Amino acid sequence: MSKGCFDIIAKKNYKILIKALFNLDGLSEKHALSLRTISYFISAYPLIISVKTNRSFLDNRVIYYRFKIPVVTPRMLELLIKKEEIPFIEARKGKPLVLINCEILKNKRNEMGLSLSELSKLTGISKKALYEIENEKVKPSFETVEKIEKALNVNLKQSFKLEIPEPAYLKPKDDFQRTISKEFERMGIKNACVYSAPFEIVGKEEEALITRLVKMEEEITKYSKNIKRISCFLSSKAVFIAKNIKRESVNGIPIFCEEEIKNIENLKEFEKILKEKIS
Repeated sequence: MSKGCFDIIAKKNYKILIKALFNLDGLSEKHALSLRTISYFISAYPLIISVKTNRSFLDNRVIYYRFKIPVVTPRMLELLIKKEEIPFIEARKGKPLVLINCEILKNKRNEMGLSLSELSKLTGISKKALYEIENEKVKPSFETVEKIEKALNVNLKQSFKLEIPEPAYLKPKDDFQRTISKEFERMGIKNACVYSAPFEIVGKEEEALITRLVKMEEEITKYSKNIKRISCFLSSKAVFIAKNIKRESVNGIPIFCEEEIKNIENLKEFEKILKEKIS
């Protein structure tokens, strides 16, 4: 675990960016929004692994959310990796509620010729509650769903699925980050600034692009191996942008100076220069 916005990059048939922390309440908004944004641009699923909050330990059955990112326990992570069907049980105001397929519920009830009143007698759940559940006005508890499933002999629980989130566009932390982000936007590279990551800007044209901003030449040598490793693992492009430097590349990563970026007219020219620097 680290002070960064993510700690682990996992990759098989898909990519997952994981932030791990023992106490979920230690997650900062900037870290969470940066995690979401990076995940969006590199087409990965963000996931937070935690054990407890300041109030209590997390339930192994429940999917929690912070800043629109799913939060699971280490045990739940094991099940996700094994691709087991996990019922979508999420925490709402401290209560675990189940996401169910209401259409299956209604069709099965009608198929069995049961009215809501009759199903109420079979389950011990009020007719009003059944109506609200069936019409998606409320989400039921795990125990309530179990009673309905037993009465109808059907599986109603929807499975949890990881999703690529929408990005969050954070305010640049300094003029350097702001300038380069605007220059990329001018060229046609959609991008966003991020915090507490091995890079300061993440973007996308045809491929994802991670950008490390450096002010001193020594930083390039220091970070080049890590940036190369991350870009290879993510199947993304990577660049260094420096305040002032004469080197063209390091470890196969092209290096641009700030003024050079400002003089590039468009994306096509940027791509051409990028290839020239590493050829």
